[in-house]
Amino acid sequence: MKISIDIDDNYKDTEVVIRTPKLTQDVEKMIAVMRMLNMQIAVNKNGETYLLDAGKILYVEAVERKTFVYTEEEMYESELKLYEIEREFHKHDFLRISKQSIVNLRMIKSLKTDINRRIKITLKNGEQIVVSRMYADELKNKLGVK
Repeated sequence: MKISIDIDDNYKDTEVVIRTPKLTQDVEKMIAVMRMLNMQIAVNKNGETYLLDAGKILYVEAVERKTFVYTEEEMYESELKLYEIEREFHKHDFLRISKQSIVNLRMIKSLKTDINRRIKITLKNGEQIVVSRMYADELKNKLGVK
């Protein structure tokens, strides 16, 4: 892979051009990462609304009809329903792992098989969450793990 950067004051905006003989998984991942940089979600904390970059989200969880968004440092509440966030971020490496949770695949540090075909995920911040057996195979496929 060759990377070129052309910096010129005359350019009005940043443009990324990918030249490739064919569309591979690696190229698709690069595109997804670049798109995720521009993906944001409105979240609330202490009466203030923040625009949170999707790449900073560890996971999203629905508890008692409320949706919570977790980063390494903070927990926020979202007005969106879990399925709305899933639909919005599905193509950007977010995956449902249980009826009440969605995880950012880029924030997974390790996986461990748990009882009853469940999987215990350790996130980059050390927090652990459980993947229900209904979603375990999809997670393994998405990560290329057998």
